[in-house]
Amino acid sequence: MRLDLTSILFVLIIFQLLFLSTFLFTQQKGKRISHWLLGSFFLSIALNLLDVFLLMNRAYSSCPALAGWGSCIPLVFGPLLYLYTRSVLEKRSGFRWVHFVPFVVFFLMTEIFYVSQPRATQELLLQNALAHRFHWSVSLGSSIIFLQFSLYIAFSLDLIARHKKAATQHFSNPGQTSLSWLYTMLVFFMVLMIGTTLNGLLAGTPVANHYLLTFTVIILAMLIFVNRVLLKALRTPYFFAFEQGEDGGSIALLAREGPEGAGDVTESRAAESSALLPANKENAAMAQRLRQFMQTEKPWLNPDLSLEELASSIGQKPKMLSLVINETLGQNFFDFINHYRIDEAKRLLTNPVDKKITVSEVLYAVGFNSKSSFNTLFKKYTGLTPTEFRRKQAVG
Repeated sequence: MRLDLTSILFVLIIFQLLFLSTFLFTQQKGKRISHWLLGSFFLSIALNLLDVFLLMNRAYSSCPALAGWGSCIPLVFGPLLYLYTRSVLEKRSGFRWVHFVPFVVFFLMTEIFYVSQPRATQELLLQNALAHRFHWSVSLGSSIIFLQFSLYIAFSLDLIARHKKAATQHFSNPGQTSLSWLYTMLVFFMVLMIGTTLNGLLAGTPVANHYLLTFTVIILAMLIFVNRVLLKALRTPYFFAFEQGEDGGSIALLAREGPEGAGDVTESRAAESSALLPANKENAAMAQRLRQFMQTEKPWLNPDLSLEELASSIGQKPKMLSLVINETLGQNFFDFINHYRIDEAKRLLTNPVDKKITVSEVLYAVGFNSKSSFNTLFKKYTGLTPTEFRRKQAVG
C-alpha cells in the first residue's frame, strides 16, 4: 500500500465515516429511523471510498472480478439524504424501497456485465481506470448519478423551506425555526458532488494531471466536515435529535409526504379552518384582546413561547389564533412575538432603569436566549444593530 498523502487521507476519512455511522446506529436519543438513515448515508460514502481506495492501491490485481462493487453506491446518496430530511421534518415518514430501485438495477447490470467478461478484459478495464481512461458510458453514468443526486437535494431543500415557513407560524424562538446544520450538510454534499463529477469528467482531458490533486482536496474537505460533525455530536447530546428541536421544541411540522405533495401545517389547516373565521368585528375584537394580553401579561418573555402555549393562555384554539394573527394583524406568529421583544429591547436600550445594563443583559431580559438571533432580528426590524441603536439614541 502506498503511504502518500492521498492514501493517508483515504484511511482517515474511511475510518471516521465508519465511526460516525456506528455512533448513529447506536444512538438512543431522538428518532431511530433518522439515525439509521443518516448512519447509512455516511456508511455508503465509506464503502464507496473503500472501493476506490482498494482500486488505487491495486488490491484487486490478484482477483479483478471483485473490483468495482462500489461504483454504483453513489446512487443511494441522494435517496438517503432525502429520506433523512423527511424523517426529521415530517410527523409521519417511512422508509420507501422504491427510491433505491435505480441503484439495484444499475448494480445488477454493471456487475453482471463486468463479471461475465474474461479476466484479460477485466484487467484491461482496471488498468484504464487507474490511468483515468474511461469509456463514454462511465461519463454517462456519472452524469446520471449527478442529476439524480441534484434532484434529491432540491427536493430536500424544498422540504426545509416549507418547514421554515410552517415553523414561523408555531414558534417564537429563532432556534426552533432554524435547521442550519441540515441545510449546511445538504449544500456541502451538493458542492462536493459537483466537484467530484467535474473532476471525473475532466479526467480524460489535457488537465487530467490535476485529477489526483483535486481529488485529494475533495477528500480533505470531507475529512474536515466529518471532524466538525463528530466534535459537535460529542459536545451536544441532542445534535442529531432534530425532532426535539435545537431548543427543546418540536420541529416535525410537515404533514404531507413526498416532494410533490409536501405542504406545511399552516397552509393545509388554514383551508380547513377558513369556515371557522368569525365576522370581521369579532375578529378585530379578538385581536384587540390579544394585544392587551401581550402588553399586560408579557408572555413573550418566555423564550420558548409557542402558538399552542399562547392559545391556551387566552383560551383560544391554536388554529383560530393563527388565523387572527395572520389575517387580522398581518403577521406570522414568529414576527408577532418578536416585535414585542424588540420593542422592549429598544425601550431598555433607550431609557433603562439601570444605566449600566449591557446588550447581553437586555437580550435575556426581553426573551431571547441567543445573542446572534437577537442581533439578527434587531437589525431586521430596526435597520441597526443593538450597539448602533444605543449609540444613536445617546447622541440624539
